[in-house]
Amino acid sequence: MLAILAALMWGFVPVLDKTALASGISIYTAILVRSVGAILVMGLVVMLTGGLKPQEFSVRSVSILMAAGAIAGGIAMVVYFMALQKIGAAKTVPITSIYPLFTIVFSALILRENFDYTNVFIGTLLIVAGLIVLQR
Repeated sequence: MLAILAALMWGFVPVLDKTALASGISIYTAILVRSVGAILVMGLVVMLTGGLKPQEFSVRSVSILMAAGAIAGGIAMVVYFMALQKIGAAKTVPITSIYPLFTIVFSALILRENFDYTNVFIGTLLIVAGLIVLQR
């Protein structure tokens, strides 16, 4: 149920993003404002769930999470908003939804995770077929 709720919210937010962009706001300002909203909500969540726990921090984990934030919350968001602006939400979101294919490759190369190649191949075909159908 939680995954469906997250998907519902992720499905709705591109409509808000595209609506904001249509008002003439720059993509950089839009991403900054959106990020402030996320920080405010996460600050509230941290306060309501027990606060920060300094013992959980390490230089390595903080560095990795900062890099992930810079990539996903910074660079990828700029590219995503540019796509929203150029081709719209209905085309951008399905295309960006192929990210699991890249996760599989990176997980195998970097994390040395094992997986069933037959299932990955079938899943990849289904994702690509779905993307082709949605883009027509």
